[in-house]
Amino acid sequence: MKNSKMTLSAETMNLDFVRKVEKLSGSSVSRCFQCGKCSAGCPMRSYMEHPPNRIVRLLQLGQFERVLAGRSIWYCASCETCTARCPNKVDLAAIMDALRKCSWDAKGASKESLVQLANKIFLENIRTYGRQYEMRLAAVFNLQSGKLLKDFMLGPKLMSKGKLKMFHQKNKNIKEIERIFRRIEELREKGEAL
Repeated sequence: MKNSKMTLSAETMNLDFVRKVEKLSGSSVSRCFQCGKCSAGCPMRSYMEHPPNRIVRLLQLGQFERVLAGRSIWYCASCETCTARCPNKVDLAAIMDALRKCSWDAKGASKESLVQLANKIFLENIRTYGRQYEMRLAAVFNLQSGKLLKDFMLGPKLMSKGKLKMFHQKNKNIKEIERIFRRIEELREKGEAL
């Protein structure tokens, strides 16, 4: 899709999606004038098929399908170098977060669905235990990704060095953590949070 011909028309441009991304991110894509400073400073740029400035340009043109079809938004490290370097105050890191949220909400399989799966399990652990439970993270990820024996030989080695615990205790402030998760869900329902 990277080198395919792009036809622009009222039918191919989805500006409603762009408005949604702008609302979620709190940043306007139209402010970008394509100086390229974001892409020049991006440490993950060489792994992306669409560098950060091209992501914004595709959004400006209403071509969100091209953005969501690729892996660039999943390779973004959220380091905010792009945001810090932007002379026009475009918060590209927030735009990338909004794009990941939109991709997640679409519930379609993406090229980086394993990233989505790891993120989901990570947050489930935080909500359930109040902290990360690495053993469960690895076990559930390997089971759900279909790579059951992926880390089989690494587990015992990590456990023998005390780096991985078989059992885990819940955080004593689990009720406060649950309250944070519920508040985020309320803000999402109102469209005020990613």
